Amino acid sequence: MKLTIEPTGTIMTINGVSARVWKGTSDKGIAVECFIAFVQVHEGDDNAGFERELREVTDKLRRELASFDYRMP
Repeated sequence: MKLTIEPTGTIMTINGVSARVWKGTSDKGIAVECFIAFVQVHEGDDNAGFERELREVTDKLRRELASFDYRMP
């Protein structure tokens, strides 16, 4: 089985541990939610690059999820 997942801007506490919610699908198209507390980049790979990419995605999600009150007073 393979999963394709994308991070969300949601952090939950599960069993006392903070975990980011990732949403995606299995290779058969089944929708999944993953609660990931830790992600370790392989030794020698660019951890700073991974963190930067994750931050860019979550910052974009926060902007998209922001709501603005346009009601007239």
